[in-house]
Amino acid sequence: MSDPVRFWNDCGAEFARISRAPNSFFARRAALVAELVSRDLSSGRMLDIGCGTGQLCLELARRGFDVHGADLSSVQIEIAIQAARGILDAPEGRFQVCTPDSLPFEGPFDLIAAIGVLPYVQDQHAFVQRTLSLLKPTGMFVASCTNPASLFTLVEVTRHIRSFRPNRAWVSTLRNLVRTGLPDGSCVDVRTARQCRSASALDQLCRQLGLTIVGELDLYHVDWGFLDESPFERKRFGRLLSRHFGWSHIGAYRLGSGPFK
Repeated sequence: MSDPVRFWNDCGAEFARISRAPNSFFARRAALVAELVSRDLSSGRMLDIGCGTGQLCLELARRGFDVHGADLSSVQIEIAIQAARGILDAPEGRFQVCTPDSLPFEGPFDLIAAIGVLPYVQDQHAFVQRTLSLLKPTGMFVASCTNPASLFTLVEVTRHIRSFRPNRAWVSTLRNLVRTGLPDGSCVDVRTARQCRSASALDQLCRQLGLTIVGELDLYHVDWGFLDESPFERKRFGRLLSRHFGWSHIGAYRLGSGPFK
């Protein structure tokens, strides 16, 4: 298990290059998450934990949200600040480096997002519980988990096997893909981790912590573009398939029972 701060600082520039490409999965996921959120929440103070280069913050800022982003990678935070110049006021105060155990912003927030973060958290129950303490009484929490049994994982494992190399790195990547659905293994000890590795598990965790499901989004993340072309327009059978065989499940949850503003 590697140190997550060092891991993201080492790969921050490369991930930023990939994720900021206009047609990348990560850029498109940010736009779709913003659409998911906007179906139930029109504005408010927002915190994006694991904001990366700020795509989700910028998407929601265009929709009227007061955005803030925190990330372990100082490299990605600097890119987010530069991207926000001319779009957001005082971006240096809106994007800041965090640690695995503390955030640079205080609540309460109307919305907290943790997209692509939970797979890198050893104890997801404790993480979500701490996060909810920063929400307003009827606030929204949006989070994603990865599914190791997804179509994406099957495709990547097949490609990896075809590129066989008799070395430790090749074996490690294969093991990580099978265990977590991520080639890097997500910096956690899977033997002791308390993690959600399916849509149902994430829903169950959030229900246990007093949240109500208000929306969901499932993305396959494979090269066959038609699968993720219109994820909100899937029929019942399509939603069922994507929920079980998609790679990234995004759930939108809220506290309390009052209406959003």
